[in-house]
Amino acid sequence: MSELGKFLEERSKFEIPSDEKARVKLLAKELALGVQAGLWKRTLDDVILESRKQYLQRRWDMKYLSNEWHVKAEQLRGYGYLEEYNTYDGGKLTKTAFDLLDETEPYNVFISYKRSESSAFALLCVCRLKAEDLVPFVDMALEAGGNWHADLEERINSCDYFIILLGKDTLASEMTVKEIGWAIDAERTIIPIWHSGFDIGSDRWDAIPAEVKDAIQQTNAIRVTDESASGYNRAIVELLNRFGITP
Repeated sequence: MSELGKFLEERSKFEIPSDEKARVKLLAKELALGVQAGLWKRTLDDVILESRKQYLQRRWDMKYLSNEWHVKAEQLRGYGYLEEYNTYDGGKLTKTAFDLLDETEPYNVFISYKRSESSAFALLCVCRLKAEDLVPFVDMALEAGGNWHADLEERINSCDYFIILLGKDTLASEMTVKEIGWAIDAERTIIPIWHSGFDIGSDRWDAIPAEVKDAIQQTNAIRVTDESASGYNRAIVELLNRFGITP
């Protein structure tokens, strides 16, 4: 695999945020990462390197010098990630862009769980994710009412990652199954975390929709194999690794 191929494969693990400001920030960071990796130069000139052209097309579905690119370039300049270089170049990445290499992308993360099984674990996830500048949300903050379901669905539609904490009886909750379905419909990145003896193979879950079962038994599921403080800590560390964070 080429160096560009490896770069794209690694970056594909990170969801492109739904928030426009966060999208511009991620683009600036990845352009700086490409310079750091030797894939292209710091100046974004019109005589673009083929590797940067392919990166924009394959990662962002964006053609260089298209109207969409010009809008993004203006946004990069507006946020201070790009500066004028000379009359022939599109600009030059600034120190502000390279400073992003030390930051974590502020992804919005929705945490779904069953209160009777996973409340303490959910709070632990919230604390650890916030400490790393991620933006986690759990529905403890929402009040039940006429718009409760609509509020939850809207939050799931606007999140970048959907974490589902699965205890032994979690799927007995109709609401939890519905939340997973919303995440699937919205094409969110789903990270299942199995704990407390959860087993998707149990015949108890035969009535669960097939797409829900597929989403929570996929190979990227995190498993708490040791019901202890160290076991849960290992699961949290693995979760943070999914966001490119090494605690």
